[in-house]
Amino acid sequence: AGTDRHHRPVVFERLGQFFGSGNVSAVTSWHWMDYYLYFLEMHFAQMRESARHSGKEVDRIVYFADFQGVVSSIFNRKIFKVIPLLKALVKSVECHYPEVVDHIVLFNVPRVASAAYHMVRAFLDPVTAAKIELFAGVPYDRFKELMSDDVIPVEYGGRNRIYYP
Repeated sequence: AGTDRHHRPVVFERLGQFFGSGNVSAVTSWHWMDYYLYFLEMHFAQMRESARHSGKEVDRIVYFADFQGVVSSIFNRKIFKVIPLLKALVKSVECHYPEVVDHIVLFNVPRVASAAYHMVRAFLDPVTAAKIELFAGVPYDRFKELMSDDVIPVEYGGRNRIYYP
Protein backbone atom coordinates (compact mmCIF):
# COMPACT_ATOMS: atom_id res chain seq x y z
CA ALA A 1 0.00 0.00 0.00
CA GLY A 2 2.97 2.30 0.67
CA THR A 3 4.94 3.32 3.75
CA ASP A 4 4.04 4.88 7.07
CA ARG A 5 5.42 8.10 8.53
CA HIS A 6 8.58 6.19 9.63
CA HIS A 7 9.17 4.70 6.17
CA ARG A 8 7.98 1.21 7.20
CA PRO A 9 6.03 -0.77 4.60
CA VAL A 10 2.28 -0.81 5.26
CA VAL A 11 0.34 -4.04 4.75
CA PHE A 12 -3.45 -4.23 4.55
CA GLU A 13 -5.21 -7.62 4.53
CA ARG A 14 -8.86 -8.62 4.54
CA LEU A 15 -8.64 -11.41 7.12
CA GLY A 16 -12.36 -11.57 7.82
CA GLN A 17 -13.03 -12.11 4.15
CA PHE A 18 -10.30 -14.76 3.90
CA PHE A 19 -11.61 -16.62 6.95
CA GLY A 20 -15.03 -17.02 5.35
CA SER A 21 -13.91 -17.59 1.76
CA GLY A 22 -13.03 -21.26 1.94
CA ASN A 23 -9.81 -20.45 0.05
CA VAL A 24 -7.75 -22.21 2.68
CA SER A 25 -8.81 -25.49 1.05
CA ALA A 26 -7.70 -24.36 -2.44
CA VAL A 27 -4.12 -25.57 -1.93
CA THR A 28 -2.13 -27.55 0.63
CA SER A 29 -0.80 -26.07 3.86
CA TRP A 30 2.70 -26.37 2.42
CA HIS A 31 1.70 -24.23 -0.55
CA TRP A 32 0.15 -21.63 1.75
CA MET A 33 3.41 -21.60 3.73
CA ASP A 34 5.39 -21.05 0.51
CA TYR A 35 3.07 -18.20 -0.53
CA TYR A 36 3.25 -16.58 2.89
CA LEU A 37 7.03 -16.82 3.13
CA TYR A 38 7.29 -15.27 -0.34
CA PHE A 39 4.94 -12.52 0.89
CA LEU A 40 7.28 -11.88 3.85
CA GLU A 41 10.37 -11.86 1.66
CA MET A 42 8.74 -9.21 -0.54
CA HIS A 43 8.31 -7.08 2.58
CA PHE A 44 12.01 -7.40 3.32
CA ALA A 45 12.71 -6.15 -0.20
CA GLN A 46 10.32 -3.23 0.45
CA MET A 47 12.12 -2.49 3.73
CA ARG A 48 15.50 -2.41 1.95
CA GLU A 49 14.11 -0.12 -0.77
CA SER A 50 12.51 2.17 1.80
CA ALA A 51 15.76 2.34 3.79
CA ARG A 52 17.71 3.14 0.63
CA HIS A 53 15.20 5.82 -0.36
CA SER A 54 14.87 7.43 3.10
CA GLY A 55 18.47 7.02 4.27
CA LYS A 56 17.15 5.55 7.53
CA GLU A 57 17.10 2.03 8.91
CA VAL A 58 13.83 0.23 8.16
CA ASP A 59 13.51 -3.18 9.76
CA ARG A 60 9.80 -3.57 10.46
CA ILE A 61 6.40 -3.40 8.78
CA VAL A 62 3.06 -2.05 9.96
CA TYR A 63 0.17 -4.50 9.59
CA PHE A 64 -3.55 -3.72 9.26
CA ALA A 65 -6.19 -6.46 9.14
CA ASP A 66 -9.84 -5.90 8.30
CA PHE A 67 -11.98 -8.40 10.22
CA GLN A 68 -15.23 -7.58 8.40
CA GLY A 69 -16.92 -10.91 7.65
CA VAL A 70 -15.39 -12.86 10.51
CA VAL A 71 -18.77 -13.43 12.19
CA SER A 72 -20.22 -15.10 9.08
CA SER A 73 -17.08 -17.27 8.89
CA ILE A 74 -17.82 -18.45 12.43
CA PHE A 75 -21.46 -19.21 11.61
CA ASN A 76 -20.61 -21.09 8.42
CA ARG A 77 -17.75 -22.81 10.31
CA LYS A 78 -15.19 -22.03 7.59
CA ILE A 79 -13.01 -20.22 10.12
CA PHE A 80 -12.29 -23.54 11.84
CA LYS A 81 -10.53 -24.79 8.69
CA VAL A 82 -8.26 -21.74 8.78
CA ILE A 83 -7.09 -22.13 12.40
CA PRO A 84 -4.52 -24.93 11.75
CA LEU A 85 -3.01 -22.88 8.91
CA LEU A 86 -2.84 -19.77 11.10
CA LYS A 87 -1.09 -21.72 13.85
CA ALA A 88 1.50 -23.02 11.37
CA LEU A 89 2.08 -19.57 9.86
CA VAL A 90 2.43 -17.91 13.27
CA LYS A 91 4.86 -20.59 14.42
CA SER A 92 7.00 -20.13 11.31
CA VAL A 93 7.00 -16.34 11.57
CA GLU A 94 7.87 -16.40 15.27
CA CYS A 95 10.72 -18.83 14.60
CA HIS A 96 12.22 -17.33 11.45
CA TYR A 97 11.01 -13.71 11.36
CA PRO A 98 10.83 -12.50 14.97
CA GLU A 99 9.91 -8.89 15.60
CA VAL A 100 9.30 -8.07 11.93
CA VAL A 101 6.03 -6.24 12.73
CA ASP A 102 6.04 -2.93 14.58
CA HIS A 103 2.28 -2.31 14.85
CA ILE A 104 -0.69 -4.62 14.36
CA VAL A 105 -4.00 -2.84 13.88
CA LEU A 106 -7.07 -5.09 13.71
CA PHE A 107 -10.23 -3.27 12.70
CA ASN A 108 -13.89 -4.01 12.06
CA VAL A 109 -13.46 -6.47 14.92
CA PRO A 110 -16.83 -7.73 16.22
CA ARG A 111 -17.51 -7.57 19.96
CA VAL A 112 -17.35 -11.34 20.38
CA ALA A 113 -13.88 -11.48 18.82
CA SER A 114 -12.74 -8.52 20.88
CA ALA A 115 -13.90 -10.21 24.09
CA ALA A 116 -12.15 -13.45 23.11
CA TYR A 117 -8.97 -11.54 22.32
CA HIS A 118 -8.88 -9.97 25.77
CA MET A 119 -8.80 -13.48 27.26
CA VAL A 120 -6.15 -14.69 24.82
CA ARG A 121 -4.02 -11.57 25.33
CA ALA A 122 -3.05 -12.82 28.80
CA PHE A 123 -1.26 -15.74 27.14
CA LEU A 124 0.62 -13.67 24.56
CA ASP A 125 4.17 -12.50 24.92
CA PRO A 126 3.88 -9.02 26.50
CA VAL A 127 5.98 -7.44 23.73
CA THR A 128 3.69 -8.90 21.08
CA ALA A 129 0.52 -8.02 22.99
CA ALA A 130 1.65 -4.40 23.29
CA LYS A 131 1.81 -4.11 19.48
CA ILE A 132 -1.82 -5.13 18.91
CA GLU A 133 -4.67 -2.62 18.72
CA LEU A 134 -8.32 -3.59 18.18
CA PHE A 135 -11.04 -1.33 16.78
CA ALA A 136 -14.75 -2.03 16.32
CA GLY A 137 -14.92 0.04 13.15
CA VAL A 138 -12.49 1.66 10.73
CA PRO A 139 -10.05 3.74 12.82
CA TYR A 140 -9.41 6.47 10.26
CA ASP A 141 -7.90 8.80 12.88
CA ARG A 142 -5.46 6.08 13.93
CA PHE A 143 -4.62 5.39 10.30
CA LYS A 144 -3.87 9.11 9.84
CA GLU A 145 -1.51 9.08 12.84
CA LEU A 146 0.51 6.31 11.23
CA MET A 147 0.38 7.18 7.51
CA SER A 148 -0.76 9.71 4.95
CA ASP A 149 -4.04 9.61 3.05
CA ASP A 150 -2.08 8.52 -0.02
CA VAL A 151 -1.36 5.18 1.71
CA ILE A 152 -4.79 4.55 3.25
CA PRO A 153 -7.02 2.56 0.86
CA VAL A 154 -10.01 4.45 -0.56
CA GLU A 155 -12.51 2.09 1.08
CA TYR A 156 -11.16 3.17 4.50
CA GLY A 157 -11.26 6.92 3.82
CA GLY A 158 -7.89 7.47 2.13
CA ARG A 159 -6.80 8.14 -1.44
CA ASN A 160 -4.91 4.91 -2.26
CA ARG A 161 -6.68 3.06 -5.05
CA ILE A 162 -4.43 0.00 -4.78
CA TYR A 163 -6.17 -3.32 -5.19
CA TYR A 164 -5.59 -5.77 -2.41
CA PRO A 165 -7.18 -9.19 -2.14
